[in-house]
Amino acid sequence: MRRLIKLAPWILAAALLASACAKQQAANDSLRVGFDLDDTLLFSTPAFSMGFGSGSAPYSSGFWKVVNSSDRGNSKVKKKTFRILKDHQAAGADVFIITSRDSAGGEELKAFIEETFGIPGSAVFFEPDGKDGRMRKLKLDIYYGDSDTDMNDSVIAGVKPYRILRSTASSYKKKYNPGRYSEEIIKDSQR
Repeated sequence: MRRLIKLAPWILAAALLASACAKQQAANDSLRVGFDLDDTLLFSTPAFSMGFGSGSAPYSSGFWKVVNSSDRGNSKVKKKTFRILKDHQAAGADVFIITSRDSAGGEELKAFIEETFGIPGSAVFFEPDGKDGRMRKLKLDIYYGDSDTDMNDSVIAGVKPYRILRSTASSYKKKYNPGRYSEEIIKDSQR
């Protein structure tokens, strides 16, 4: 028993050191944050209107080339979400964009995103078949999106979802039920 008492301070010191090292490692790990693009970072109805008016079949490769090259000068950055993104960047978070768009013409979109948001093209992902797999691969902590699909994919991937409100002028009206997934809703984020 006396020997155990003499060892106890060393055991306690080792445990405290291990705990401090774990906390330091956690402090060094950046928060990993994902954002949707359409109706989240951008009011992109004008770009989609250009795609629909291009004569290309909706959602074809030609359609996506038009849409992905039409954000510059047409789509509007949503101010509230832009501030949230910049706050995460200033805090040292790793920031990614995961969009449901097809990648046709995607290099022009990536260049626009890099110039507008300071996010390199290597951190922009096109996932038209679902985002949950990419969320898991990126090991995201949180994800901002507008659609029910964004919220559902976040829940499936084990990522904390935050709902961005859509503009009432958005041309996309489907899959939008704020609060359906008990997600946090960002107030005044529709513009």
